[in-house]
Amino acid sequence: MALRLSEEEFAALQRRRGLTRCAAPSPSGVSLDDLDEKPKRQKYGNRRVEIDGIKFDSQHEANVYQELMMRVKAGELKTVCRQVKFDLPGGIVYIADFVTIRPDMTVEGVYDAKSEATKQNRVYINKKKQVKACWGIDIREV
Repeated sequence: MALRLSEEEFAALQRRRGLTRCAAPSPSGVSLDDLDEKPKRQKYGNRRVEIDGIKFDSQHEANVYQELMMRVKAGELKTVCRQVKFDLPGGIVYIADFVTIRPDMTVEGVYDAKSEATKQNRVYINKKKQVKACWGIDIREV
């Protein structure tokens, strides 16, 4: 039979025993309370932004979106689709940042907002090659 306690009961039990959330000193000298306060740093240093009510993974991706939307307003493009999935062999999925559609409803291009560091990512390079081989699409890195 398992003993079930609510969070309040568990906290009261810890207080009676003289335990705190982090009873033993951590080896790194950082307590769990310190970890809760600091935001997690992104792998490539990007910061998430929101523009026109749409959340983007980076400021660079948001800037690319704004440039493409200016082309839509100018009439060069019909629409811009975000986060379009391409199925690849082996159950792999490539998600393009943007796919642009011309006014005659043909695909103008597939865009991916990449920094110099993320262009060198081996997984991305392999997916890019697979998209070219399977779909015949060249991904434009911007």
